[in-house]
Amino acid sequence: MNLKYRLLCIAALVAGSIWALFPRTVVERVKRNGEFVYDTVRRVPLKRGLDLQGGMYLALEVDESKGVVADKAKAIDNALKVVRNRIDEFGVSEPVVQKAGNDRIIVELPGIDDPQRAQDVVQKSAFLEFQITDKTQALEKALPRLDAALKDKKVAVASTGTTKTTDTTSAGLQSLFSADTSKTPDSSKTDSAKAAAATTGGPGAFSKLVQQGQMPGEYYVAQTDVPTLSQYLALPEVEAALPPGKVLRWSSDTVSLGNRAYRALYVLDAKPIITGEYLTDAKPNTSPTEGNLVEFKMNNEGARRFRAETARHVGDFMAIVLDQRVMGRPPVIQSAIGANGQITMGGKDLQAAQDLALVLRAGSLPVPLKVVDVREIGASLGRDSIHKGITAGVIAVALVVIIMLGYYRFSGMLAVAGLALYILYTLAALAGFNAVLTLPGLAGFVLSIGIAVDANVLIFERIREELVHGKTVRTAIDEGFRHAMSAIVDSNVSTALTAAVLYQYGTGPVRGFAVTLLAGIAASMITSIFVVRTFYMIWLSRTRDAQATLSI
Repeated sequence: MNLKYRLLCIAALVAGSIWALFPRTVVERVKRNGEFVYDTVRRVPLKRGLDLQGGMYLALEVDESKGVVADKAKAIDNALKVVRNRIDEFGVSEPVVQKAGNDRIIVELPGIDDPQRAQDVVQKSAFLEFQITDKTQALEKALPRLDAALKDKKVAVASTGTTKTTDTTSAGLQSLFSADTSKTPDSSKTDSAKAAAATTGGPGAFSKLVQQGQMPGEYYVAQTDVPTLSQYLALPEVEAALPPGKVLRWSSDTVSLGNRAYRALYVLDAKPIITGEYLTDAKPNTSPTEGNLVEFKMNNEGARRFRAETARHVGDFMAIVLDQRVMGRPPVIQSAIGANGQITMGGKDLQAAQDLALVLRAGSLPVPLKVVDVREIGASLGRDSIHKGITAGVIAVALVVIIMLGYYRFSGMLAVAGLALYILYTLAALAGFNAVLTLPGLAGFVLSIGIAVDANVLIFERIREELVHGKTVRTAIDEGFRHAMSAIVDSNVSTALTAAVLYQYGTGPVRGFAVTLLAGIAASMITSIFVVRTFYMIWLSRTRDAQATLSI
């Protein structure tokens, strides 16, 4: 290739690099509220990673406390897709969601300002069920058995509502509610509670804590007694005494009456009429009468099943259960429901509705996940890392420049000029591939600077050998580049293979190091072999004296 075309190629690379590194506003297809739309966004090249920008690091594993998982590797693979969809919907710039080993998911969220919200979104199982509330008074009929089971365990409740272990039971069931019964549960005892009191000589440990609500299958428990009743429900003896074919689910909301808070407990048919597996879309909305809510849509099969099941239960109350929590008060089914429905948020803010819609769109997790490691990295730490990384880079470049100029003189100056273009090309390559710059990435960049001049050192030494053997300057330059080529290619290919392995099997920061190193290797090949030789050709074209000496 003659000199003219070489200069045109270099100029084109410089122009393309500047364009890749120039921040600008572009029109991109982005996902908002579950839909892809075209919007103008500010394109910022070389986005900073978690360690430079600050943010949040999460490590997730399968939570086997809620059941043994036979194939954890497969479960993690399936969960990875759901978590990635949720993070994409969450709107974090350049997140990292990847598998580490066979039993862990790593999530890195740079620049996030609400870590707790992000953790809740990632961890939420989002298993949606629609279940009919019990209308057979199954729990009331089972109260004597439940009280007897706790009595056999020698459990009683003190008058303050706290639990203690004793050989006798306390008597007297106090009314939980004394406010307006049109808005609160009935303050009278249930018939079964009275029967239990008559049989046992007083209200039992279970009966004392529950108070029937205003709809079938609804009961209220003082918030201070919720942990106690939850402990009771976890006992094998109590589980065995519960009504068959029914499940008990807590409400996600509390009700304040006077100076006390209460939580609803619902008795539901164990078999849901439909689950969220048929859900295709969910969007947050605000109603002037019902407040914030989530509108959902089901596919054709789901709509058909939902319509058929709700038609069979017209007049019944239907609980919308998310992760075993009842969302709001169960509405009454007034007519058959098809593909569309809604979930009221019970007074929660719009952000809660947005997050619920997000996890419903992304799908439910196939297995429960637990956070085994969480770290928040502050922006100040990121700024300190950037400062130290830049300082290290400046020192490295300065040392390389001093050594090359001091040892190779004029030829060293050509190598330094090529190094300036190398830095430009490397940064442009990282921006072109939308790479995220991390602290290990900065280390890889500094390392690749040494690799870039290493190729020039090989070339210059071969040129020196050719000059010692009496070759002319032009011939020595040609022979020096030709003979050094194999060594340059071998060393760069071996380093590139190592970087490729790090990228394939590494995670997060290790990948950042590998990407930067690979970009640096590619740029160093261009500058050391093509650009520096072009500089020599420019010098030779301006040097007419055949006996001119080369400063090397």
